Amino acid sequence: MKKVKIFFLALAIGTGFTGCKKWLDIGPEGAILAEDAINTPEDLQKLLNSCYDVLGNVYDGNVQNMAELLSDNLARPLNNLDLTSVYDREVTFFNSTTNAVYADLYRAIYRSNELIRNVELVENLSAEESTRIQAEARFIRALCHYWVLKLWAQPWGATADNSHLGIVIRDEAGPFPKPRSSVKESYEFIIADIQFAFDNLPSTNPGYADRLSAAGLMAQVLFQKMDYNGAITFANEVINSGRYSLRPDLDAFQAFTADGYLTPNPESVFEISSFVGNGIIDARNEGFRNNYWPGASGSQLSYSLELNNFFNLSPQDGRIAAWLNEADGQIQNKRFGSNANESFFFSIPIIRLTHLHLIRAEAIGMVNGDLNTAIEDINAIRDRAYGEGLNDMPAGATAQQIIAAAREEFRKETISEGYRIDQIKRIGASGENIVVRGAPWNCPGMAIQFPNSEFTGADFVGNPEGGC
Repeated sequence: MKKVKIFFLALAIGTGFTGCKKWLDIGPEGAILAEDAINTPEDLQKLLNSCYDVLGNVYDGNVQNMAELLSDNLARPLNNLDLTSVYDREVTFFNSTTNAVYADLYRAIYRSNELIRNVELVENLSAEESTRIQAEARFIRALCHYWVLKLWAQPWGATADNSHLGIVIRDEAGPFPKPRSSVKESYEFIIADIQFAFDNLPSTNPGYADRLSAAGLMAQVLFQKMDYNGAITFANEVINSGRYSLRPDLDAFQAFTADGYLTPNPESVFEISSFVGNGIIDARNEGFRNNYWPGASGSQLSYSLELNNFFNLSPQDGRIAAWLNEADGQIQNKRFGSNANESFFFSIPIIRLTHLHLIRAEAIGMVNGDLNTAIEDINAIRDRAYGEGLNDMPAGATAQQIIAAAREEFRKETISEGYRIDQIKRIGASGENIVVRGAPWNCPGMAIQFPNSEFTGADFVGNPEGGC
């Protein structure tokens, strides 16, 4: 079963990428001189590789941790003050951890813009290759803008016309200051990039994003935008393709065996992958491993008592024993392995089949669509967690029952992955009364403060500070 993986160093070795350090130095702080750096199709491919390389730096758990800390899934961090300020919803523009995540997301965007800007300057580049490279660049640009939007702005639906402040849209390379666009404009830009990627990426593109990667991302974005029919359409593209299947076990991160990362993950539509080979060790999971791995005094990040109680409402759920561990006065994470060997290497799925089944199930419930399909989606996940037929939804379940079940399973299946806060904000924006650790879903601190560097523009408006 084919999957999309990012083999950073394997690809780099194959293209001579590691020997050309100037590619790794490209960033918002300086522009590329096309006549010096981009002359051949191989040069463009190296720059594209560097875009994926930055994704590996930020989606190694760093950006996901920011999202989880805003939700009700995690307990207060052990002793890291930057992480604690995110948890307390009191981030200022001096927070070096959130600022680094923000910078990496825009670094990938910057490099993607350089690709788009320079692709027409290269001779001997076929039209097919030009379109593919631009489509991959726009996929990466959309993915990164989307995660910035989710964390640094209030969600779609927070105002009736979505005119509230969104993020800085960077559609061209350059360090010049820009004001924030509205949330409506931000979504329009992201969706246009994904649609271009979906229309122009190849059906298979080993090692990189392909057409179904774009479909999976579009399903996530439209679901968050509360375009449920659109989310169903794009989730169907992936689910009905037959190219992916649900893992038979509970190890979505392939961390339960020391060599599990070498085995293809049948449900990963788009993922970050660690790499070992040819004497090279490149673990792309440090943000997860370093924060969830128990140290002498406990784990920096651990699960909340409320989440533990939520799981234990269904004591026959196999995910309790597989993923949660009570130790050192904490509810510690076992999703990434139960010992140091198991948790050193694992893959980071960004879009996987489980997500899309549960997105489709809830979206179907929201529009009162094909409820039988939604029930099948939920039962496929529950059969894996409880055993086949042991906790299935019955035929004839109502739309509201399906919505509740899909949300329950989505929260459980995505712990540590950074998607819980999306659900909270979307549900709150739809009109439901949602409180997160004693605060409303749209309180000021639920949108992270921007770095000080953004305030150099006279028209830039930051987020309110002071917590919730």
